[in-house]
Amino acid sequence: MVAAAAAPQGAPRAAVATEEERRRNRMTSNRLSARKSRMKRQQHVDDLTAEAERLRRENEAMRAGAGEALRRGRALEQENRVLAAHARQLCAALLQRNSQLRLLGGVPLDVPGVPDHLVQLYGGPHQMPVMPLAPPPPLQLPLEIQMLLQPDVMDAVGMLV
Repeated sequence: MVAAAAAPQGAPRAAVATEEERRRNRMTSNRLSARKSRMKRQQHVDDLTAEAERLRRENEAMRAGAGEALRRGRALEQENRVLAAHARQLCAALLQRNSQLRLLGGVPLDVPGVPDHLVQLYGGPHQMPVMPLAPPPPLQLPLEIQMLLQPDVMDAVGMLV
C-alpha cells in the first residue's frame, strides 16, 4: 500500500517538481535576460555619452575656427579699406600728373591716360578730394620737364597760357 500510495502521490509530485523547475528556469532566464538588457542599455548610454563628448569637442573646435575666420575676415576688410584708399589717392595723383603734363602741350611726350576701369573703380578728381600722399617716386622724365612740373613753375605756366 505504501508503494501504491507512493505512485499516485509521486505523479503529482513529479508534475509539481517539473512545474517548480520550469518556474525556476523561467526566473533564471528572466534574470539573465534582464541583466543582458541592462548591460545593453548601459552600453548604449555609454556610447551616447562618448558621442556627446566628441560632438562637444568638435563644436568647440568649430567655434574656435569660426572665430579665427571672423578675425581674419575683419583684418582683410580693414586691409582692403586701406588699400582702396591708397588706390584712390594714387588714381587722383595720376590724374593730376596727367593733367599737369597735358598743360605742357608742346612737349613731345606720350602721356597715357588713366585706364577707364580705374577711373570707374576709384573715381576721378571731381569724385574725391586729393589726399596728401607720400611723395611718389620721381618720374623718369628729362630734367627740363621735371623742373617744369614743380608747383611754382606750373603756376607760372598756367599764368602764361
